[in-house]
Amino acid sequence: MDNIYTLYGAQISNYSAKVRSYLIFKRVPYQEVVASNEIYDRILVPRVGFRMMPILRTPEGSFLQDSTDIIDFMELRFPEPPVYPTAPRQRLAALLLEAYAHDWVRIPAMYYRWAFPADNRDYLAREFGRMYEPTAHPEAQERIGEASSAWSRDRLPSLGVTPKTIPQFEAWTERLLRWLDHHFATHDYLLGARPCTADFTLMGPLYGHMYRDPHSTTLLRRVAPGVIRWVERMNSAPAQDGDYVADDRVPETLMPLLRHSFAEYVPVALDTISRVADWIDRNPGTPIPRFLGTQAFTIGGVVENKTVWTCMQYMMQRPLALYQKSSGPDREAMDALLSELGPEASLNFVVARPVIRRNYQLVPAP
Repeated sequence: MDNIYTLYGAQISNYSAKVRSYLIFKRVPYQEVVASNEIYDRILVPRVGFRMMPILRTPEGSFLQDSTDIIDFMELRFPEPPVYPTAPRQRLAALLLEAYAHDWVRIPAMYYRWAFPADNRDYLAREFGRMYEPTAHPEAQERIGEASSAWSRDRLPSLGVTPKTIPQFEAWTERLLRWLDHHFATHDYLLGARPCTADFTLMGPLYGHMYRDPHSTTLLRRVAPGVIRWVERMNSAPAQDGDYVADDRVPETLMPLLRHSFAEYVPVALDTISRVADWIDRNPGTPIPRFLGTQAFTIGGVVENKTVWTCMQYMMQRPLALYQKSSGPDREAMDALLSELGPEASLNFVVARPVIRRNYQLVPAP
């Protein structure tokens, strides 16, 4: 057991799905422990300081929190085959799609989980109850699950999900699933025959929520059977190692996702970065809070407000930094990709106050 990693998470957890799929792909020796109330109180909160999943414990006893940081850490230990493309166009596409999946695709995943209680409520009460109190009687688990998940149901307006935007979120979700279904008809993964970091991130909302929840799994089976097959591939170690598409090509079937990202996600992410910078300037030397007021966003031409999630900066600053630090042929290759995406696809925004994670919190970079 000396070389075994421990994943503290849950099947219904978005970001647990991301890390689990990565560990499976890399054939990392690991065990999964459900993040129950007892595990939180006895192990995780004393080490991390708050209730959050997933958390990965290394064989040496270190605790890693945040799914992106976990994958980056593990890439240093298990570098082959790499999940970050080395070719410039594909690497930029991977980081853009990673941020989009992490911050934007999770919104419809939350909507489809919590807005359809007739289909989902009993299932979710049982799942949350089994997670928090795995040894309790099933009736007690259901009561516990119902009580403990109530706060999540109430968060939809903070994500911008309101009667005004619901038709737009539903229309976009169906388009997204059809785009992916069309893509996976000819590619096993986003960038070819090997998953990249964006595949694992997309597994969060698509497996942790959409594939497992009763209402949305019906939608998946109706609209995107190819996405279901991709989810199942992502939860199984491949029989042999594949590679990314040759010649640094980004498949044309991914262009609708990338264009939508620049149209509706990237403007919100850049606004978030500006708001974080303003907050840092006013509060020097202080950890950055998870939320910072509200911001306007647009979906399908409809304008609404949502809570500012500061974690958006952590993800969006990655493709910005990759692009802005590039030069020569690499920059030319990235510019060629951006030109294919249209005039909205610019990555010249300057991050005035980059952030890092330290002691499990976002803080200004030194």
